[in-house]
Amino acid sequence: MGYTDEEAAVHNRRPSILECVGVWFISLCIVAGFIAAVVYFIILAIKDTSRKVPEPEIEIANMDFTALNITETRLSAEWDLSIRIPYDIPGLYICLQGDLQASFLYKNVTLATSSQQKYNNLKYNAPQVLKVSAHVSEEDIDGSIGKDIMKDMKEKKEVRFGTRFSLTDCSAESTGVMSYVCDEVSLRFEPGSEMKATLFGKHASILDLACFLPAPHQSVFKQGF
Repeated sequence: MGYTDEEAAVHNRRPSILECVGVWFISLCIVAGFIAAVVYFIILAIKDTSRKVPEPEIEIANMDFTALNITETRLSAEWDLSIRIPYDIPGLYICLQGDLQASFLYKNVTLATSSQQKYNNLKYNAPQVLKVSAHVSEEDIDGSIGKDIMKDMKEKKEVRFGTRFSLTDCSAESTGVMSYVCDEVSLRFEPGSEMKATLFGKHASILDLACFLPAPHQSVFKQGF
């Protein structure tokens, strides 16, 4: 098949250097773009696998403290604790039926630990409140602790307690408990009373009321605190 002079000139013409550079540049951009996309998705995958699962948070809804009798070395008292369970915990993290146990601390010293108290009224995917109580009668306490508590009661008209509690764990591959540690909260004594104090929520921030999971959280309170 023959070519006309114009067709032959086009057929026999070699690409210019500029055209070659352009082709190589476009090819290089495509390859670089592909590599960048692969690296980007690899980084996303690594970040996704290393991302921590959010810890289920629980808040203190209320706390009451009643000092029945206190000296520098002896304590008779009651604690009543209410904890607010958010909607996304029942059934997913903690069992709908199980045990709740709590300890109450003053300056990191445990003063009282409740018995394991049954709960069976949790509802799936619904926020709710659980209550637990602890009682001590003529409990021996360190002299400095008793003196500090009495000073708080008489001079400050308030006292601070830390809290730890555990709930039956129903998360995947777990047969233990979920154990929470709460920051200290301030309880203010009622006007005219030096024996009963309650949480004054208006003056407590959300962070003050939050309780967190120490790591690891499994079976920390299995045999008590």
